[in-house]
Amino acid sequence: MTHSLHREGTINSLERDYALFIYPARGFNYKGSGPKVRRIMELLYLEAPVNMIASTLRRNLYSGVRPEEVLEGIKDGARIFCAFNNREKLKAALSGIKKLDEGISVVVSGLIDRVRGLAAEIGLNPYTINLSLGIHGRTDRLPPADIRQFTTMCGHGMVAPALVQDVIRKVKKGRLDLWEGSIILAAPCTCGIYNPHRSQEMLNDLVPLYTVNRW
Repeated sequence: MTHSLHREGTINSLERDYALFIYPARGFNYKGSGPKVRRIMELLYLEAPVNMIASTLRRNLYSGVRPEEVLEGIKDGARIFCAFNNREKLKAALSGIKKLDEGISVVVSGLIDRVRGLAAEIGLNPYTINLSLGIHGRTDRLPPADIRQFTTMCGHGMVAPALVQDVIRKVKKGRLDLWEGSIILAAPCTCGIYNPHRSQEMLNDLVPLYTVNRW
């Protein structure tokens, strides 16, 4: 799993940003996985993730899908993608998944020392760890780092830099409030791991520093 590893930002901000995935595997537990994944998803709902999607829908909680639609869309092989902005909620979710013991793979993405510490607290020992090695190549063609902290929250790159810039302009002009701007940014994320609560905090910090005619 690599598409969630490249989130950028300050340590303080990333401490409130975790992605969690539920992954049945072909040839192992794919067949008959639908009811198991549904039970896990029902448990996840109780811990109030800030975003969520099922692989069968490709729409997240901010792009028009209702929670019951996500549940109804689960079938064998369906994968779940979600985001948490609170360590304790993630911990409760993982503890619940451990008790269910459905035999389905779970992936957690976040600051490595925080994730490993959390796993140790509930008696989990990660068997695989992936690390981002950063960005290589024509980095001069990338948007600025303050824009990338928004765009990298969507693992498939569906939150465009121009959209982030447009939202900043509109918030600066008073045409959107911080939460409305964050919802607009979250909607295009097809992987369901864009964290609008973190986005709201970043807009609050960033908008005062920008002039409307910067771009």
